[in-house]
Amino acid sequence: MKRIIIVSILLVSILAVSSCEPTIDPDDPEDMGRGWPPIEMRVYVVDESGRSLLDPKSECFFAEGAMLKHRGSEYQLYIIPQVDIKSSVSRYIGFLLMNQDGQYFLHFGTIDIHVVKDYETDFIIYWKNNTKDSIHFSRRYNHTLHEVHDKWNLNGIETTHPILIKKAISH
Repeated sequence: MKRIIIVSILLVSILAVSSCEPTIDPDDPEDMGRGWPPIEMRVYVVDESGRSLLDPKSECFFAEGAMLKHRGSEYQLYIIPQVDIKSSVSRYIGFLLMNQDGQYFLHFGTIDIHVVKDYETDFIIYWKNNTKDSIHFSRRYNHTLHEVHDKWNLNGIETTHPILIKKAISH
């Protein structure tokens, strides 16, 4: 009788341990979104000659008063003077003008999507000269290969990331 109790306890213990699910199951489509990097948008703005228009000390500073719309919310541009190269840009949230190693860029993030479905979103940047640029982001999941494919469009045309916006300005 004692052996039956011990064997029963052992079987129950084995069943209890084996029924626990791992935190992230790579074969379960419901877990696919948890391991992917968050979305961060980085934008450089230059004139026709390739000169940055994002230096706030420049006479051609283009981002003054810029505003970004995303999912019904408006974000005014906030200036962060210098980013330590060792720090992660992802810890800053909002629409920011940042300087890293002397290069100015616009940053919006972090959108942390823990979903398993395909994801799309739009960003609209409104500039001081009453123009705007539309940026569309889409993320497609391939559940079979456990991969994601990110795609960026600038004003309806596919582009690379970080995004480069060229502006015609009068000097």
